Order: sequence, then structure tokens, then C-alpha cells
Amino acid sequence: MTKHGSTIVQRFGERERERLVKLLRSLGSDNTHESEAARGRIDSLFRQFSKTWSDLIRLLGDGAAPIRADLADNIAALGSSDPEERVKARANIAELLARHRKTWNDLVDELCSPAPAAWVSSNSSSGDPERVNPLALMHYLLKEYVELREHEYIVVALWILHTHVFRHFMVSPRLALRSPVAGCGKTVLIDVLARTTSQAAKFDAITASAIFHLIDETHPTLLIDEADNLGLGLQPNGRIRAVFNSGHRNGGTVAIRDRGETRKFSTFAPLALALPDSMGGLPRTLNSRSITITMQRYDGARELQRLDAYRPDPALNAAYTQILLWRCDVELDSDPEMPAGIRNRLADNWRPLLSIADSLGWGERAREAMLIMAREYQDADVKILLLDDIRRVFDARAVDRLPSKVLLDALHALDDSDWREFRGVRGDGSPHKLRDSELATMLREFKIRPRSIWPLHRTAKTKSAKGYRREQFEAVWRVYCADNSTAAHGSNIRSLRRAGAGTA
Repeated sequence: MTKHGSTIVQRFGERERERLVKLLRSLGSDNTHESEAARGRIDSLFRQFSKTWSDLIRLLGDGAAPIRADLADNIAALGSSDPEERVKARANIAELLARHRKTWNDLVDELCSPAPAAWVSSNSSSGDPERVNPLALMHYLLKEYVELREHEYIVVALWILHTHVFRHFMVSPRLALRSPVAGCGKTVLIDVLARTTSQAAKFDAITASAIFHLIDETHPTLLIDEADNLGLGLQPNGRIRAVFNSGHRNGGTVAIRDRGETRKFSTFAPLALALPDSMGGLPRTLNSRSITITMQRYDGARELQRLDAYRPDPALNAAYTQILLWRCDVELDSDPEMPAGIRNRLADNWRPLLSIADSLGWGERAREAMLIMAREYQDADVKILLLDDIRRVFDARAVDRLPSKVLLDALHALDDSDWREFRGVRGDGSPHKLRDSELATMLREFKIRPRSIWPLHRTAKTKSAKGYRREQFEAVWRVYCADNSTAAHGSNIRSLRRAGAGTA
């Protein structure tokens, strides 16, 4: 960072400027009491001149470019009402500076550079002429770097903004970037997300233990390129899958043994995954928590900008700043209006995005995008999924018969299914474990009815039980599950299909 002199802003006189510079330097003190006292006085000074901590962000010049995005997020957090969040933000800033061989005084010098035009306005309201609609800006910039369909540009732009305010909502939808082949722009889009999402943490691979600690400590936006490396559908990686699933909901936790003690880790954090279609579908529980963007190879019809992952991008940095400024004073509706037929997890996933869209005047466009994606969402009927899961149970146990209770217990135990949170065939009930009567009703539509099942090795004391034989399913499996593709699709099926059909 380059040291500057001169005045800080037209609105601040020389006396106030000197006072602010002194307080900013005291803010970097190792003495906690001195640092907190300085922060309180800066708060008072800001109120006097109708400024906020977020206004400091706009004073960061080119000298801070390498760490500007991370600095900006933490500078805004210095104004938090939560003491722990302020302490963490200050520690994060100190760590960033040390990593780049800078000092707190270097940062103050950068903030006190000349040409602080961003502070000329007497307030930081959304009417400030220097403020732009961050959603419109992000939508425009996405078109500069990647090839998507129009409704997908809107969805991704909304998802980016949601990472900055996700704590306001009960759910943070996962973003799944899929493509049929390599070279469709997934990595470029992940790089764009890394420049514009809140506290981005980008990985090509990560262990379960690292995820537990990272999310619990900082609640970053997890960006995982080449997510097929994680093997999310494999049984040994159930812990990673559990974190991704539980982190979908505010308050989500996992309990693990950590250094000899059982400890709960908070898992709530935004997540984006990039993976090819060739790895098959996401596990159903994760897929139902995701909004999927299907990317295609760029056709060359228009010129896309090249994004250099190792150089600052002024346009994306500017967009990041605008998002931060919007975040600091936005008021969001936690329960925006949903189109008819959109309910349950589908509605949960879209609620944050629609709320953001409404706040920025894009509500109608966002709802149109949502309905397009609902119509396009390809999912198997809940009864077909049931047939496929029953086949999995029979295959895993290598038996020719199963009592109903044993079959139900096995279905409930499938860790990538929703039979423990079944909402009924129509998807409009409260979550519960799939019941024997519901199992029988769905199978009856395939002319499969429970029979009296006897154990292979009978004795005088052996009793029969109601259940099913494998031979009852063979013909139905050949018709409905021939390609074994149903397990690749998500849950929340019935409500999704009804939403699509009802709005076509």
C-alpha cells in the first residue's frame, strides 16, 4: 500500500480528519480496551456525519487491490452490534495484513488517501447517485464471462447476493453447476463467484474435518470446483454429505468426536458445487436442497471476457463493493410471495432469492426464472423412486423376500433418500417416516400387494409376517427402472412436478 497525505473528505474538516486517523490507528492496538474504545468513538463520528462503516470500503484504493474484497467484508463487520463479530473481523484484518506484509498503519494510510469522492454525499442511502443496483450489475457482468441462459443469469446473480445476507433466512440453497462435458465454463463461473460472494473459500477437494472447522469458525461461502473428486454418492463420504445437507438450514449442526470429546459444529453456510454430468446425479437429499444450473459449451457466437484468476478484476471488485453497500442497509422480507404450486423445499430454496429480487425491483423476473426452472426440473415420480430404492434394498441384502417392517427400516436407513422425511405422495404433508400403510398404497398401484412371508428356515415356533417377495417386483423394475437412473434425481418430487405442470 502506498502512503498518502492530504485531507480525507470535503465533509470532514481538518480537525475531524486528524481525529479519525488517530482513532483508526488506535483501532489496531493490541490493547482490547483501547481498540474497542476507538471503535465506539469512530461510531459516534460516523453518526455525526451520517456515515457508516460500509462507507469506509469505498476509500480503499488500488493499493489495497490484492486483498480488497476480504478487507471490505471485514471492515463492514467492524460496525456490527455483536462484540464477537467485531473481534473476529479485527483479527481477520490483522491476519490479512500480516499475510501481505502490511501493517495496520498501512491500511490507515490507504483509507486516508486523497480523492475520497465516495464520501461527498451526506448519507449512504440507496438514493446515493454513486450506488447502483448490485443485482443488475452482477447480471450484466455474468454475461461478460460465462454462457448461460437468461433465466440462469438471474438465478446465479441472486445466489451471489444471497451469500451476503444468508443469515437473514432459514435456508441457504446449494448451487449445483452441471455440464455434460468439460469446457463449459464451470471453473470460470466458480472464479467469478470467488470474487463476488461473501468470504469465499474455494477448493478443488476438502476433507470432512476441514469442512467442520472452517464452517464453524467463519461460515464462509464454500466453492468447490471438480466436486466429483469428493465422491458424494459414496458411503465413506457420508460425513461430507451430512455437512452439506445440514448446512442448508440455519441452525444446522453435526456432532463429531474432536480431540477426544464430542463436539457440535455449526454447518450453516452457502455452498456451490461444480461437477460434470458424467458422475451421475447428486445424492437425492443434496439435490433437493440445490438449485441446478446446466451449463453448455460456449458456441462462440459472442465474445466473452477472459478472467485472469491471478489478477484483480476492477469490474468484479466494483460489483463486490456495491453488494456490500447494499447489504449494509437493505431490509428483506423473510416470507416473500410464492407463485401457486410452489411449496415445501422448493419454496424454501427460493425464498431468499425472491426476497432479494423484490428488494431490488426484480421480483417478476425472478419468479419467471423460478417457474422456468421448476418446469425444466427432471425428477422421477415418488413411486418410481420407491421402486428403485426397494430394488437397492433387495440387492444389498441378497434375499428373495423381506417382511414389511424390515423393508421399511431399510428404506428409512438409506442415507441419500427422503423416506425419513416423507411428505406424502402429493408432497403437501408434514415430514414423517414412510409408514407401512403408505408403502402398501403406493405399491398397490403397480398391482403389488403384501403377502405372508415365511423365513427360509422354518421351525415349529416360526411365525409368518406380511411382506414382499423379490419376484413381485421383477417385471415392474424392468418397465420403470430399466435404466437405473431414478436414483440420480432429487426429492421433493411431487410438489415440484405439480408446480411445473401448474405453471406451464
